Amino acid sequence: MATTQRPDPVTAPWVWSSREILDRDDWIVELDETARRDLDAALGAVKRGGLALERLTAADFPLPSMAESLARTKRLLGDGPGLALIRGFPVDRYDRDEMALILWGVGCHLGIGMPQSYRGDMIGDVMDMSHTGDTRRSYRSPRALDLHCDPVDVVGLLCLRRAREGGASLLTSSLAVHNAILAARPDLLPALYRGYHYRHSEAASLGEPATTLHRIPVFGVCGGRVVCNFNASPIGRSLAEDGRKEDAAALEAFEVFKATTRRQDLMVRTMLEPGDLQLLNNRAVLHGRTLFGDHDDITRKRLMLRLWLRIPDWPALPDTMMLHKDGRARARVGAAD
Repeated sequence: MATTQRPDPVTAPWVWSSREILDRDDWIVELDETARRDLDAALGAVKRGGLALERLTAADFPLPSMAESLARTKRLLGDGPGLALIRGFPVDRYDRDEMALILWGVGCHLGIGMPQSYRGDMIGDVMDMSHTGDTRRSYRSPRALDLHCDPVDVVGLLCLRRAREGGASLLTSSLAVHNAILAARPDLLPALYRGYHYRHSEAASLGEPATTLHRIPVFGVCGGRVVCNFNASPIGRSLAEDGRKEDAAALEAFEVFKATTRRQDLMVRTMLEPGDLQLLNNRAVLHGRTLFGDHDDITRKRLMLRLWLRIPDWPALPDTMMLHKDGRARARVGAAD
């Protein structure tokens, strides 16, 4: 979507500074022992019934004592700051596969689980895979991750283990970035509303062009709200391949956007602890990660389980903001690579 006039600043609960988020705790949900008993009972029923993870529904995973907290979580994501942190998952009681079932079961009460790559993986292991040599995708390495959006409505990260050092979670309101650029460099916003081509590393596996044929706006309008869609890696690859087609404003806007996401007054730095589930609205919140150093022992390595959710009652994004302009599921191509 191009814009020919100066947009207005966004004023909404999903516009916030780092201080505003850190000074409040209404986005944090604490699980009590009753909720943990419900999780245990639901997991036991699923295992006894032999139900496959991808076939689970909310009815298969009843969580009566969590109904109010899950409803609150959904409001925080859709109509609040766009982020929620659920604390207290009993990760020390269960193995990785059991925690994956629990994460999926909780997600069924919030939305519809989506695959995270062309391989069809429904729960992603965010872990340093240097021991296998497969670190092409950034989330499978200890590298820092630029602030970005995943190509799905909501992303959840459940911490099972922390790294030996580093690996802090970084969060920035993408609409606060919009307002900051509007205030300082309004001349660059038209380029961000026009957007960029994406060049994805998995395109060949999908049988699709390496570079999108259409531009994907960084900012657009959906359901009367300004929303964001940004991933520096595939945009950067496209610019490196054929940046000559971009004008100076577009190239500068890309760099200014990235720099603004890292402003200390806008970016929140937190450390997820074992048992923390971070949930983010990708339309309103950018997320990233700091570099980390990890243990050699694979059983002690940092491990996050990633969940992608589509929220059916949210307005569908415009086709132009999807990786596939014909409107096919955005989640077919994986997150930050």
